[in-house]
Amino acid sequence: RAAGLAPGQVGTLAKGYYHLTGTRRMARSMDDRVGCAALLLALEHLRWKNARGALVWIWSVQEEIGLFGAMAAADTWRPPVVFPVDTFVSGDSPLESDHFAAARLGAGAVLRAGDHSNLTPWKWVKRLLDLADREGIPLQYGITGGGNDGAAFTPYGAVNVPLAWPLRYSHSAVEVMDLNDLAALARLIRRVAETLTAPRKPLRGSRS
Repeated sequence: RAAGLAPGQVGTLAKGYYHLTGTRRMARSMDDRVGCAALLLALEHLRWKNARGALVWIWSVQEEIGLFGAMAAADTWRPPVVFPVDTFVSGDSPLESDHFAAARLGAGAVLRAGDHSNLTPWKWVKRLLDLADREGIPLQYGITGGGNDGAAFTPYGAVNVPLAWPLRYSHSAVEVMDLNDLAALARLIRRVAETLTAPRKPLRGSRS
């Protein structure tokens, strides 16, 4: 009461975007505003004349409550391969074990080789690692929890190759990321679009 608070009054954590040391940044809801930024950066620098096959770029909604946006897209488009862009929930913190979700902040983009919704075929893991190596793009790979929007496409036969960036303290008001990882992810998305082959026309599904 002395501080001006009344019983039952609602309180919340302060929200903001904070510059930490070097290229580290802290805020809430980085997941998946950083992924959206990576897609926009990739599109900004994409060399369209080099793009292979048909490309469909999707910003979907309601991933956290059931992949509803991705499910609507999967009901419309039936691509042979999808590259969902999402967070890699990382164990890169002082008290976490290195045996799970061991992607380091500042060490580059991440290929989600496995999570609760998907296992990426090893040939695709190797293909992306080789691409990143040729292009000089820092890329990690690993296994983490959760799921991704690509899972909505796999029942229709799509290969799901999730691309990500490492995030510390996911789903909190103090999520921490590194701008270098965002830059690496944007470069990786662009080069995937420019170099990996795809059918000329995505297979159409039925719209419900």
